[in-house]
Amino acid sequence: MPDTVSSRPASAAATPLLNRETSASEPTHLPNSPATPIDSFNRETSFRTAAHVASASFRFSTSGVTLRAPDGMVIDASAVDTPVEVPRTRAQRIKAGMKAEIPQRIQQGPTCGLYALGMVMDYWHQENASNPTVLVSDKDLGGQGRNYNESPTSDERMLSYVRDTGYTSAGEMFKARDLAETASHFGYTANLYQNATLENLYEVLDAGHPAIVAFDVDYRGNPGDFGGKRAHYAVIQGYFDEDGERYLIAKHGWGGQKDYVWKASDFDTSWKALEATDWYGKPGDGLMPDANYEEPSLLDLPDLGNGQAGIKRSLATKIIEVVPNGRSAVGGQEVA
Repeated sequence: MPDTVSSRPASAAATPLLNRETSASEPTHLPNSPATPIDSFNRETSFRTAAHVASASFRFSTSGVTLRAPDGMVIDASAVDTPVEVPRTRAQRIKAGMKAEIPQRIQQGPTCGLYALGMVMDYWHQENASNPTVLVSDKDLGGQGRNYNESPTSDERMLSYVRDTGYTSAGEMFKARDLAETASHFGYTANLYQNATLENLYEVLDAGHPAIVAFDVDYRGNPGDFGGKRAHYAVIQGYFDEDGERYLIAKHGWGGQKDYVWKASDFDTSWKALEATDWYGKPGDGLMPDANYEEPSLLDLPDLGNGQAGIKRSLATKIIEVVPNGRSAVGGQEVA
């Protein structure tokens, strides 16, 4: 969604473009970025082309001559006379590609899914204060601006609910359906996409809806492939294209930077990699590797042996689309 600049005649807009200075490097939101610029757009060529089009538009549109593109197609001169700002830096492309920018919440404990849901609640609550927003736990109290953003509309806490219901031991949510049902319990419509694709993800984002997803996270907060041993939730906020590559814009409960920017292909590999977890040890035996926790009463993940439970069916390639009640989701199946 590129930004539109003023509707002055193109000839007037061309001069500052030609005089504009460009820096040797461009900002990036990727951690540990290389010294050489990631942005490889050829600015000199783009500026010259903009000036050329603007000049041609001014000469021909005012003289009654039909303006044609190189392939012979007629150009609407009035459209050419209204220049459109083309994103040229990484920061500009992130801004243009943002579809549903959510507020940050920093998680406490193994509660990434609940904090992801909380960020989506904050997004909708900021749009309309009648939409509910809920704290994850009482530990969040006193952490406004870090662990939560908006004053809660309920005294009930998400962590208490999912524990009492039998979904979790400490806040972990290895079943996307349980997280979607939690959103429904707190007053939202939640649709779950099974065997989702990147195209499904783009459709949700194009509607202005944030998308909750799970993936394997590396030690910098980016997508990795650990077979599900580092399963983590994030919220995808938008996407953009750069140098022939598509990128996703994400936030998750680690914080650490304003937005995470990932190659869509890396994320696609990562959310397909969710196979197993060793969090529960042998599922169903009533014992936990961490004796501080109790096995959830509704735990029904398949036993893969060697102290591992399967999560591919319950977590891999899932999208949770959460919208206010009364608003239509793009797709998926509603979870009540």
